[in-house]
Amino acid sequence: MALSSRGAGLRGLRPGHAAVALALLAVACDMMPPPNGPPGSPAPFKLSGIGDSMMQGANASALGEQLQHSFAQGTSPNVSSIFSRYQALGFLAGGKEFVSVSGAQMVGGANSAAVQAGRICQQAVKPDRVVLLLGANDVCNRPTVAELHPVDTFRTALKEALDTLGAPACGLPEGAWVHVLSVPRVDRLRGAGLAKDPVGVAQCLAIWSTISICTIITRETDQAVLDRIGARIDAYNQGLAAEVAAADAAHGGTGGVHFTTDWVGTTADTSAGTYAFGPADVSNVDCFHPSVTAQRKLACIAWETWELGSRDVAACLR
Repeated sequence: MALSSRGAGLRGLRPGHAAVALALLAVACDMMPPPNGPPGSPAPFKLSGIGDSMMQGANASALGEQLQHSFAQGTSPNVSSIFSRYQALGFLAGGKEFVSVSGAQMVGGANSAAVQAGRICQQAVKPDRVVLLLGANDVCNRPTVAELHPVDTFRTALKEALDTLGAPACGLPEGAWVHVLSVPRVDRLRGAGLAKDPVGVAQCLAIWSTISICTIITRETDQAVLDRIGARIDAYNQGLAAEVAAADAAHGGTGGVHFTTDWVGTTADTSAGTYAFGPADVSNVDCFHPSVTAQRKLACIAWETWELGSRDVAACLR
């Protein structure tokens, strides 16, 4: 809301009237939703996240979880996380409270998407912004391509989580917003490791031969098999987008909980799920997890495809 610089603005009002006008202006501005927000959406108050080790910043620059380097909840200026970006705009007075857990999957287990969603519903002060990124472990924890989860199983697990968050019983504030990021193409991480400089390649090969980290990818040398895994991830993301749309239709009415996703199809560099990781994006610690560079890119992708972004994902990756 702006006042004309060419008219009298508040200058022509009597002192008492000017004070009233300023007060009304302040109230009106406070009530305005953030740019691109759903109708009636309040300014972001508190952020939470459902995710796995990527959301925990694991091994980004050193061994172990490094929350400061998380694309979602980090505080490092080298990442410029979702949390940091909101705070820089004066939002998130309620801070952050994440429920993400390293090793979590979308489907099943003690920290599944649905379980984490339930933990959000149990928070004393509910968040009104939630980011979700799961699915990599649903691929990495399967021993063979034949044992990958069917797409319907993946969709059902996501639907349960989204319905939990959208239900009135959960208690998310009116106008709350859940942004679901597409599953990254982890099938390309082996190639990214092998594209490092000679020292880096030797390190990656040594790590992959001695530790069990996403062996369905790191120990696979047949590109045709990796391509089949990539095709399944694409199918997961197509199903993910369908479930997000269904959840928004079911729960996102006036005053409801809104659901969006970054996934817009398989065109390259339009979402987290279509980015082809390069050698600089793979951690030097384990040749698998996102490096600080990749965490910064994920933060940018999430931001640009959410409420205040321009959807210029390609700019995030330059």
